[in-house]
Amino acid sequence: MIGKNPVLPLPVRLLIVLVFAALLMSGGPAKAAEITLAWDANAEPDLSGYKVYSGTASRSYTGSVDVGNWTSCVMGGLEPGKTYFFAAKAYNAAGSESDYSREVAYSVPAACSYALSPAGQSYAASGGTGSVSVTTASNCGWTAAGGASWLAVTAGASGTGPGSVSFSVAANTGSASRTAALTIGGQAFTVTQAGAAGSFTISASAGSGGTISPSGASTVASGAAKTYRITPKIGYGISTVQVDGVSVGAVSSYTFSAVRANHSIKALFKKKYSWLWW
Repeated sequence: MIGKNPVLPLPVRLLIVLVFAALLMSGGPAKAAEITLAWDANAEPDLSGYKVYSGTASRSYTGSVDVGNWTSCVMGGLEPGKTYFFAAKAYNAAGSESDYSREVAYSVPAACSYALSPAGQSYAASGGTGSVSVTTASNCGWTAAGGASWLAVTAGASGTGPGSVSFSVAANTGSASRTAALTIGGQAFTVTQAGAAGSFTISASAGSGGTISPSGASTVASGAAKTYRITPKIGYGISTVQVDGVSVGAVSSYTFSAVRANHSIKALFKKKYSWLWW
């Protein structure tokens, strides 16, 4: 028969045989961990099963699980940063229990956090390469992934603990700037790239009574300058010069500086005097 203390031997060897800590998954929020406990079976003929006790203080258990005749069980819902203590008892059909087994303890790793240095970087249209440092605890895993086809991870796509990620930025052949991010351990490393140098059109025209030079449509490289000369005919003066539809006065020349868009310029003239006939 199974007795309360000495008659029923203790479960001999309670062990933590497997730990699944979901909180170590890179970039994700902290999740509960679970462990698998196992022990040696008792040989008593009237053995009915086992109970596993747990708590957050040694030998002070606040919960128990009846696992029947199984000699292992999974204990889940373990919170990050806490230490848990476990022990097992055997019991017979009458409900009599043995003493506690040897106690085992498991400390759940604290939730991982990650920091990137620098937090981002800017590149010219020609592209380039770079790297970012990852700071985290030694037991924390992480992965790195690009957020655009032109931003690629070239080394350090995953790691555990502090490390670094290398990346490349492809040339930007478009005129517009662009932005993308590497996601590393759930943190964003932002990359901004300038657009390629393009060209723009300036359309120049003049009313009767004078000329503008050059006239017609002119192609100007992005960021370049373009100067126009306004010349009235004999007997005429400059009335006004309009740039993109807005008067800039009766100027004899006008310069577009650091051109970044299409523009227009128009020169208008007026007669200086009239002939009178008697």
